[in-house]
Amino acid sequence: MLFKEKLKQLIKTKYSKYGDLADKFEMNYTQLSQYINGKKISIDFLNKIIHEFPDADLNWLLRNDDILREDVEPYKATLTSKQIIDKIEILFEDLKDQIEEK
Repeated sequence: MLFKEKLKQLIKTKYSKYGDLADKFEMNYTQLSQYINGKKISIDFLNKIIHEFPDADLNWLLRNDDILREDVEPYKATLTSKQIIDKIEILFEDLKDQIEEK
């Protein structure tokens, strides 16, 4: 998988539109579009990506794998602490309801 494909995948984990990321980075949408479509990126842009997606595996992102390996999971955004706590609370409520039913 090429960098541009991985970049698209990474951006879609957090943004529904590329323009939203361009706004966040205070950059022209055309420039972002060029990066997404394979133009060589700048160090400044890569630095912004690293800060915006701190859990992204840079080896995964920057390595051009010509062979698509099925055993490699696509990048998934990690949950924030609040999101994890919210999910745990929901699971506890479900468990509590199941126990009360018995």
